[in-house]
Amino acid sequence: MEEFKMSEKKTPPKPLPVKDRFKRVPIKMRSPEERIHDFDLYIHGYTDEEARAEAARCLACNVCVKGCPARLDIGAYVRAIADGEPKNALQIILKDLPLPMICGYVCTHNCEDLCVLGRRGDPIAIRHLKRYAAEAVEDYSEVVEATPEPDTGKKVAIIGAGPAGLTLAYRLALKGVKPVIFDALPYPGGTMYVGIPPYRLPRKVIEKEVEFIKSFGVEFRFNTRVGEDIPFEKLMEEYDAVFIGVGNHRPRRVECKGSDCSGVYHALEFLRGVALGEIKEVGRRVAVIGGGFTAMDAARVSLRLGAEKVMVLYRRRAQDRPGYPSSNAEEELKEAEEEGIEFVWTVTPFEYTSKEGKVTGIKYWKNRMIEVPGKRARPEPIKDQEYFVEVDTVIEATGQKIDFDFIPEEIREKLEMSWSEIKVNEFGETSIPGIFAGGDATNEKKDIISAVADGNRAAVGILRYLFPERAEEFHIKE
Repeated sequence: MEEFKMSEKKTPPKPLPVKDRFKRVPIKMRSPEERIHDFDLYIHGYTDEEARAEAARCLACNVCVKGCPARLDIGAYVRAIADGEPKNALQIILKDLPLPMICGYVCTHNCEDLCVLGRRGDPIAIRHLKRYAAEAVEDYSEVVEATPEPDTGKKVAIIGAGPAGLTLAYRLALKGVKPVIFDALPYPGGTMYVGIPPYRLPRKVIEKEVEFIKSFGVEFRFNTRVGEDIPFEKLMEEYDAVFIGVGNHRPRRVECKGSDCSGVYHALEFLRGVALGEIKEVGRRVAVIGGGFTAMDAARVSLRLGAEKVMVLYRRRAQDRPGYPSSNAEEELKEAEEEGIEFVWTVTPFEYTSKEGKVTGIKYWKNRMIEVPGKRARPEPIKDQEYFVEVDTVIEATGQKIDFDFIPEEIREKLEMSWSEIKVNEFGETSIPGIFAGGDATNEKKDIISAVADGNRAAVGILRYLFPERAEEFHIKE
């Protein structure tokens, strides 16, 4: 069974007085003028005193938990921080989340949008407090002793080393099931490693938490592309269950004349190239097409590669962006604007100009917005006047989807799909018994904490599938 070891008991510090219940303890950042010149972390963590002061504002009502897909006991760990017990706070977090520092850096923190203090002032800085608790402990084993159950002889193939696969592997290893993770990349973390810039999520953070998970006997097989290096059907034959946890890597391209000229990238291709050291310059002028979180990352990375001018062109208005009006989306936009990125709203590119095969500019139309009851306003291009902007690089951040080509067609035909996602039941099981899925493959939110929740859910489903006689032992946290 999983055993949790409380940190050594000691007399806790006296509670800090709450100076202003509705005002957040400020988060310190490097100035925009400084941070745009490198890829170093730009948001500083809380000090002990700052973390305790921020946590002391919490009313411990736990309304925020409804916004957390993984259902962390937020009130309990925030209270532990207020009491000067960050190790106990981390212990509470680890019960539901094996990636506390990763989420402390880049969680979409929808929980904060439900914080009752946000109705009159600033919500509790839940994500930053999670980061504080994780950073307070060098070795997680100091806080939690998770003793795996005896080897059951069962093994599960996990396709994808992203947050869903990592979470699932951790849960299964604790129950005596051997998880083997296959990933096409040479590094763990999936899109977290090659899609999130290191100024937001340092690589050492990913590596630390992967090593923690690996310490429980999880096996990794990197540089292994399922469908090419090993057939999907072979996994079905050799493993007791299979989990599909691949990320969104197939780009959705802009329908634009001239899109095949050099200097035009899809955002994920661009971010991955930068992460792997394959792309090191972008020219003087860069245009990013799109308005979501990936577009923000691509634009801000371009600045750090030396671009003098970066523009973001989006077909809708600022308030129509993906994720809006969440605090996370607002923060991303504010920080990008502080760094000098220019936003051009309600436009539709229709042609990339080029010279000798290299992109030189973008022709676009302006859009009128047509209000649609119950939905986002629809953009309609006004084609009687054309506009032009000169660029050296174009980055298309217009979405991506899962590439399921690694699954043989005869098996794909048996998988029940909903648009481009695999349909699963409450336990993450697909329409084919023994095949489970989660993360981007099933979840429309496409964020890390939702993938963690999918990993937790699939762990329950797989354990119930492997050990039906013990089904009542395994439950999904409500």
